[in-house]
Amino acid sequence: MMRASMRQSASACLLFLLSAASAANCPTNGPPSNAQWRFTTSFPPGCNGTACSYFLAVRTNEDPLFLDFMMEGNARGWIAVGYTPNPGMPDADVFACAVIGGNVSILDTYDIPDYRSNVVDTIQDLCPFSGSFINGRIRCVFSRAIKTNDVLQDKALNQSYYQLNGWTDATGSSVNSLVNHGVSIPMVSDSKVNPTTSVSAVTAEVKIDPLIRAHGILMIVAWPVLGVMGIFFAAWMKPALPKAEWFQAHRAMLLVSLFLGCVAFLFAFVAKRGTRGLVSFIDPTTTAHFAIGIIVMALHVLNPIISAFRCTPTDPRRWIFNLVHGTCVGLGVELLALINVGIGLAIFGNKLSLATVAPPLAVYLAYVAFLVILIGALFIIYTVIAMKTGSPPLAPSMLKPLLMHITPSSPVPIKTEIAIDMATDGKTADSIKSSPGDQNPPQNPPDGQKPPAKPPSKDAPLRWAGLAAFLVVMVPLMLAVIILIAAL
Repeated sequence: MMRASMRQSASACLLFLLSAASAANCPTNGPPSNAQWRFTTSFPPGCNGTACSYFLAVRTNEDPLFLDFMMEGNARGWIAVGYTPNPGMPDADVFACAVIGGNVSILDTYDIPDYRSNVVDTIQDLCPFSGSFINGRIRCVFSRAIKTNDVLQDKALNQSYYQLNGWTDATGSSVNSLVNHGVSIPMVSDSKVNPTTSVSAVTAEVKIDPLIRAHGILMIVAWPVLGVMGIFFAAWMKPALPKAEWFQAHRAMLLVSLFLGCVAFLFAFVAKRGTRGLVSFIDPTTTAHFAIGIIVMALHVLNPIISAFRCTPTDPRRWIFNLVHGTCVGLGVELLALINVGIGLAIFGNKLSLATVAPPLAVYLAYVAFLVILIGALFIIYTVIAMKTGSPPLAPSMLKPLLMHITPSSPVPIKTEIAIDMATDGKTADSIKSSPGDQNPPQNPPDGQKPPAKPPSKDAPLRWAGLAAFLVVMVPLMLAVIILIAAL
């Protein structure tokens, strides 16, 4: 208790000293309650005052050597305005109103390259007049000299800069630094602003880096489109395509998916160049997206390597490969990727607004719901068919090893099971050589005779109908998501 009290006293003393330092060079009066503000910045654009998530107003003080600022916004951490020679955080002079210990502190801060949070300036040149934190909304009024003696950290406000506007619910700021805001902000002015002379509303918007936008679009093509299609062919189309056409489609789609995923992954790294790391671990949404993305890409690269070491289709251990490659890694990484795409759309919502991202997010969730219904229906239908007919090759892939062991006798000859279930690399069971230890190796036809072509299974029309239903729904929904993201 004594240590906590001492820390609180030290913080209070430091805040008092900072305020005292400011008071040494402050105007006599702050802005009156009916002040006419020279220019404003608001989010969403066009709102006014308490109707805004963020609102900034600036005017010249009665003492022409000072500017008055009024900021308010829906935030539990801090709200801020900054001025920087480039449209980004490096070298920014930032004025913040932060909630520290339940009270609002008005802090003069600056940005240090390669540092995660703005540092509170030891020379406080802001003149606080009022600050409040009520019902999750911060409001503060302060002044600052147009020119200060702190030439190292303070910008002269009679010059033109890009204006940064930000706010966050992230708590943990102190009298030494502001907690990092993550990816949701700041807004950046469309052009440079002179705080001393500007007389019209400053247009600012939250900008999505084109590389981040491309990252999102490519990941949607890689996973909800190509990834799902490649898995669909492997899981459901083998009996309908017994000559290994399913394998050619499966391999082609997932290789293109891997290529696009790697390019999109690279885009995310390039977009973050020159910033403080790849991710803010303060924000749980970006933390989850980053961690899942690393896992997904690692497994996506690993799975083709696993497939290169597969045993022959007739090897008794083949079911282990199918379980690892197809179910554990293949299906598992696809599920993680679908979740992560949704998280990525939620991050766009944090950066822009939930209302802005609601259309593509709603369409994407509708697509995922359709997938769950379609795959669930196929899973149930073919599990029942396989158990009733005693034909394990007709079952969903993840159940085949189990049904092969529990089905006492199959009406389908073992050679046919191999042809349906194991045709890979453009070969059918008739051309697959047995390996030592194979059980029931396939018998080759007499010399000079071509092996008979295996016809599609009797349920092939149902499988093609499932594929058609998938394509009819997937194509327009995913096109809509891509178009909506491109328009954000």
